[in-house]
Amino acid sequence: MRLRHIEVFHAIMRTGSLSKAAELLCVSQPAVSKVLAHAERSAGLKLFARAHGRLQPTREAELLFAETQKLQTSLDSIRDLARNLALQPQGLLRIGCLPSLGLSLIPQAVQAFRASYPEVSLQIQTRHTNELFNALLTRELDVGVAINPPARPGIASLELGRTAVVCVAPPDEPTPADAPLALQDVVASDWISIGNVDPLGETIGHLLETQGVEGRLAVVEAQTWYVARSLAARGVGRVLLDEITAKSAGEPVAIRRVEPALSVGVFALWRDGGMDSQAGNAFVDVLRAGFAQA
Repeated sequence: MRLRHIEVFHAIMRTGSLSKAAELLCVSQPAVSKVLAHAERSAGLKLFARAHGRLQPTREAELLFAETQKLQTSLDSIRDLARNLALQPQGLLRIGCLPSLGLSLIPQAVQAFRASYPEVSLQIQTRHTNELFNALLTRELDVGVAINPPARPGIASLELGRTAVVCVAPPDEPTPADAPLALQDVVASDWISIGNVDPLGETIGHLLETQGVEGRLAVVEAQTWYVARSLAARGVGRVLLDEITAKSAGEPVAIRRVEPALSVGVFALWRDGGMDSQAGNAFVDVLRAGFAQA
């Protein structure tokens, strides 16, 4: 007997009729009759006899029922576990993010996630964008978080929210509340570049180019964003960064709005074809909720 045969047989034994078994299984009565007939042919046994319009189990059916109750209990436990995992995921979730997001966005999201899903263990890795893509494709990571990632075959993405590009300056620089800093002024004196090897650097480089101010030589090029922020904190110069990195934990800095205004998207990434992990979906929801509240 196949598993479906046993499931239908058990439902008939519990309810005493084909119609009630169909209701229990959420299928039609003819479907139950068809599976029962197939089960009897498969087993080579007569399982029920009709008496006064009711189904009467044979002696063989009663013996089978005693054994199938053990299996049905196990199946019920599996269903309960699946239902509970959907509501309360467990297991290991592997998260990859850009280094600067590992100092700001991700710790906040992990704190909120752990409050709701304490049974999930988290493994967090910091990698650059191309490394995140490769780790997702090779199944080393379940979820990645990046800023303005380019399209990549085999990778699905979802924009969680947007963050402004701002000027990060030494802490003693005055920051008038309503006075954005022109890009020309950012690069007019000592300024720090983050290069153009990543999507944020490319976006900033393109903006500088369209404004005609890309030719100014940077005093330092720091391709790691939090290193660039730390240099600004030490008074080396100004740097254009995303606002999340600018406001991350670290030494004090002055943060200025820039003109023209520019924003970049923060994206969740996973392997194309759907998220493999219920916990991964839950973590992405936490990230989106964090942006919505912000």
